[in-house]
Amino acid sequence: MTADAEAMIEVAMIRLMAARPAGEDVEPHGPIETEAARRLTDEINHDHDHE
Repeated sequence: MTADAEAMIEVAMIRLMAARPAGEDVEPHGPIETEAARRLTDEINHDHDHE
């Protein structure tokens, strides 16, 4: 079941990332997209900290 949850989070991350170049401001809906948005934010912050 954990693999299924991770896959759902990854799909949500893709949806959120795909909206960015289109200039869309997408708000996460539900716990899966909220977790995906949190992970994306963590990755962005991590990347900026190591520049």
